[in-house]
Amino acid sequence: MSILISADEIKKELKGYSPKKSEEFHHESAQKADKIFEKTLKESKYVDVVLLNGGTASGKTEFLSTQLMDKDYIIHDATMSSELGADIKLKKIYKAKKRPIIFSVIPDDLKRAFIAFLNRDRKFSDIHFYKTHAGSRKAVLWIAKEYPNVKIVMIESSYDKMQNLQFAQLEFTSRKSLVHFLEGIQKSEDDILNEVQL
Repeated sequence: MSILISADEIKKELKGYSPKKSEEFHHESAQKADKIFEKTLKESKYVDVVLLNGGTASGKTEFLSTQLMDKDYIIHDATMSSELGADIKLKKIYKAKKRPIIFSVIPDDLKRAFIAFLNRDRKFSDIHFYKTHAGSRKAVLWIAKEYPNVKIVMIESSYDKMQNLQFAQLEFTSRKSLVHFLEGIQKSEDDILNEVQL
């Protein structure tokens, strides 16, 4: 059974929190999540450490609850939208003599993900959507190049005809083909804004 560390879950325990004020509590809950993550790395016997990657409302939380929670993983549920943040976490995992695995969840349709983002209880400004989707793609490409031995699993999220969220693992023949794919899906914040506002 996985050990889950989630800033969104930690927020619910903070004084004065409500989903409508989610953005105000983001920094504090992320800091607390990082401290719990460090402590868990030191204390848990689990070897595999999952870092989730992907923009907000891409389906990461649904993916982990349906596909990962029954495994012996330490899971850090976040967007991982900065190279520096990814680097710090990977170094801490290696220092703890554990094995990192990146699960990157990419929506098949950014406009659909944006609609889901707007309809969520947890409220953030629109810029948070553009930043996390652009940043998470950049960060996973950086990891693919700078950490060639880190396992990266690419997951595409989509909706079936009944509007159920579904997930498909993308397969690559080599690290080179994964890097080529990631280079092809890079988008700036402006690219994403233009795509979802059409």
